Amino acid sequence: MIFETKRLILRPWEESDAESLYEYAKDPEVGPIAGWPIHTSVENSKEIIRHVLSAKNTFAVCLKEDNRAIGSVGLIPPAQSHTKASENEIEIGYWIGVPFWGKGFIPEAVRCLQKYAFEELGYQAMWCGYYDGNEKSKKCQEKCGFRYHHTEYGKPCIPMSDVRTEHFTRIEKREWESNKKDIVVYIHGKGGSAEEAKHYHSLFPQMDVVGFDYKATTPWDCKDEFSRYITDISMNYDSVILIANSIGAFFSMNSFTKEQIERAYFISPIVDMENMITNMMQWENVTSEQLKEKGIIPTSFGEDLSWEYLQYVKSHSIDNWDVKTHILYGENDSFTSKDIMKKFAQKIGATVTIMKNGEHWFHTEEQMEFLDNWIVKNEYSDVEKQLI
Repeated sequence: MIFETKRLILRPWEESDAESLYEYAKDPEVGPIAGWPIHTSVENSKEIIRHVLSAKNTFAVCLKEDNRAIGSVGLIPPAQSHTKASENEIEIGYWIGVPFWGKGFIPEAVRCLQKYAFEELGYQAMWCGYYDGNEKSKKCQEKCGFRYHHTEYGKPCIPMSDVRTEHFTRIEKREWESNKKDIVVYIHGKGGSAEEAKHYHSLFPQMDVVGFDYKATTPWDCKDEFSRYITDISMNYDSVILIANSIGAFFSMNSFTKEQIERAYFISPIVDMENMITNMMQWENVTSEQLKEKGIIPTSFGEDLSWEYLQYVKSHSIDNWDVKTHILYGENDSFTSKDIMKKFAQKIGATVTIMKNGEHWFHTEEQMEFLDNWIVKNEYSDVEKQLI
């Protein structure tokens, strides 16, 4: 069995993972505090894979980018539990290499197996433990909803040939279900602010709604800032719904992936930045040769033309955006033509709703009422489909 999360692949261990396992398991900061000795060689790691990590429901934690094992997570059945788990309860254990500490990978993996254990295997509670002094593991368990249950003193740690104090935490299925949450992230356009997110609170009463106060102004800087933001925030939520306005939608499509976003609502999105820049060049009678030579040329309407920006959008298409998306477009949008919007929506499989006499900037009472009804209609439809 193989699981995929936003950033990870959880898969069975293979003997070919021995070198990677040894690289991280030879570090004295990893194994001893978790209750097992450091690995002494690649062959030693291969033996561990054969006789320990081959256990049922034990998975290598791998980054999606290269599928290389960087840690381990596994379910421990009641009969092998470190504490007194009943037959309808399961325990979980984990570790990850030092270079990957503090990045939220283990909480992401644990949440994945919580879902599997509770929804697929039918367990009613999950245990987790940490030895006295292992504060990193304690914090990880807290992030995943575990609550302190009890402490066992004078407990033999056979692999390390010593005696320890072990603390145990526990989460019940009903607690896990109540902790599951979705979040709505609003991304403003140029001249807007994160405060605009307040408007959407009433439209998503069961969810947290936040505005992203980003600082970057170029798509290459936004790509890094946006990705870090959504990765951090999604650690505490089951799914992220995106509402993005104008250039905020363009930056979002340039930065996010379908693993990070559940669905998106785009209001007057900029979907062809290259076309917009070339139009601006025509308005100012600026040629490609002139822009290339000068690099940046100010315009009479307050926007700088940038050769670097133009080259970036030419080589970084957003046509591969594959998140389920709904688009709201104003009939009188002066930034993007109706034909361009419709063609883009068709490419990415998005729905398009056109407001007659609507503008690029939705701000009047009539326009905002139209916008609200558009979101409610599509959100209700999407949720209804998920329940079928």
